[in-house]
Amino acid sequence: MKTILDAIYFFLDYPVISLGKQPISLNTVLQIILSFIITIILARAITLLCKNWLFKKLGIESGHREAFSTLIFYFIITFGIIISLQATGLNLQSLAVVAGGLGIGVGFGLQSIIKDFISGLILLLGRSIKVDDFIQFGSRQEFSNLQGTVQKISLLFTVMKTKDAASVIIPNSYLVTSPVINWNYEKTEHRVKISLKVGKNIDFLLFTEIVLDTTHQESSVKTNPSPKLIFQGIHDYYCEFTLQVWINEMKDEDFTINRLNYALEYYLRKNGINLIFPTQHLAFTEPNFDLPISLNKNNNISTNPQSKIVDSHYISLRDILGKSPYFAHLTTLELRELIEIGYRQKLDKDVILFNEGDAGDSFYIILSGAVEIFVPKINKHLATLKAGDMFGELALILGIPRTASVKTVEKTRLFVLDKSGFQTILQQQSNIAEVIFEELSQHQEELAQRQKQLREMGLISEEEDDVNLVNWMKKRVSKLFSIG
Repeated sequence: MKTILDAIYFFLDYPVISLGKQPISLNTVLQIILSFIITIILARAITLLCKNWLFKKLGIESGHREAFSTLIFYFIITFGIIISLQATGLNLQSLAVVAGGLGIGVGFGLQSIIKDFISGLILLLGRSIKVDDFIQFGSRQEFSNLQGTVQKISLLFTVMKTKDAASVIIPNSYLVTSPVINWNYEKTEHRVKISLKVGKNIDFLLFTEIVLDTTHQESSVKTNPSPKLIFQGIHDYYCEFTLQVWINEMKDEDFTINRLNYALEYYLRKNGINLIFPTQHLAFTEPNFDLPISLNKNNNISTNPQSKIVDSHYISLRDILGKSPYFAHLTTLELRELIEIGYRQKLDKDVILFNEGDAGDSFYIILSGAVEIFVPKINKHLATLKAGDMFGELALILGIPRTASVKTVEKTRLFVLDKSGFQTILQQQSNIAEVIFEELSQHQEELAQRQKQLREMGLISEEEDDVNLVNWMKKRVSKLFSIG
């Protein structure tokens, strides 16, 4: 038995190769292989611990977690290999001589790999592209208009999953040397455009109301920046508009466009406004018969310029604003601008919209649902407002705190015009300010109460204060909204 063990030890210790002047036995080779395996297992365990626990605890976002984890993995591998080689008694100087000789021979063949390796370091350290980023290539590039989400960044390649769920393996050098659109680079919102074509004799204000109201009902559409309806031009038998909306994630573009197209077509058709689609001209050698469907300039166009709202769930903002003494004088063009600048807000039941004493920075129109106005200090109910009612405009105009609290009593949709939007309207349409001044000057008693309230709260500056209520009101509105 001893003879067999001696033979095994002799076999394991017998030099099989030499690095420079240093012999290497099979035992050394086995130790190196075992050390490498242990190093890789340890590196993966530490990397997973950092990525799935430590970095989450530290609040590091997913893209950065992946980059840091990759760097930690390769650092542990490199450090572990060096320690393993030294532990087995290898002379690293002799190894460097061999590596240098090999490097001259294979260097030319590994140029692209080294290029990808360096590019991987640039991506991981520079973080210009991170995991979970949505990227897109240009139309003139090799991956023409390819879009997808980054799933993994290694030192040699990056894995991207397309919208079709296909995984694309991209060399890192391509991402560093070629232009790439990174939709998540600065975490900003992304714009989506939808083309709409309608007849020339429709009610354009009604069209604007329906499009914007429908758009705000889509959950993926942001309210700030607010959607815009751009009038692109007038053609032979239709008018062309472009709806611009903003979304958080560009990967949701197709989903958002799909839902908006269906919703817009439905609500516009319900209100007598039909979208026009491009006609396709077909040529026949012997056109001896009529087409079963004739497409002409008058098809699919609403002939009633005063189309009525036929959807029972829709409230006409034009009618509501027309009843307000502050906005009743506005022209159709001015009303359209006001409706576009405002935004829609959805609230569930029993949600506090604002409390007594909060800043009066918006006014509201109830599109559906109902709200309760109450004073919580004395537990007093003041009123219940329903669809079509307006509230909060005086607090916005004078910049006074809320005198009561408001909460929803059922699911509610609101049209909201905030301070910045109202300021835009006042600056662009100076005649609105004059109408507001004239209307408020007729309510001297209420103005006196508001002025007293603001004085008691110390919210009136010496420059603004004036015993003449009308002068005070003009100074205050001009100061609040920066109008001359």
